[in-house]
Amino acid sequence: MTAGAAPRGSDLLALYDDALGHVYGYLLSRCGRPATAEDLTSETFLAAADAVRAGTAPVLSRAWLIGIARHKLADHWRRQGRDVARLRELASLVQPADDPWDELLDRDLAWRTLAELSPQHRAALTL
Repeated sequence: MTAGAAPRGSDLLALYDDALGHVYGYLLSRCGRPATAEDLTSETFLAAADAVRAGTAPVLSRAWLIGIARHKLADHWRRQGRDVARLRELASLVQPADDPWDELLDRDLAWRTLAELSPQHRAALTL
């Protein structure tokens, strides 16, 4: 890309080839789940493509993409926090079991199972 020129789609493709591993590694190291890191990586590059298409993208760089990834990760954690709050609210509406240990074990298993799912699957099951 020439200095002062607006970024083009071909510039983003070249940056994609260079930065994909860095963006994915950044996200994986922070969320710890490959499927989540893959989803957030794709969201990052889609947001970058939208910015290039709209003409609002700055000079394209890895740092710019990592900044987008950081925002996507923050959005993910916020969504996950809202999901947990909804689940706790729903759990408070359920009648307690006769044996409190059974209830605790069932709840723990349910939480662990839901935590392993993608956000879409988790939302579908909790709705």
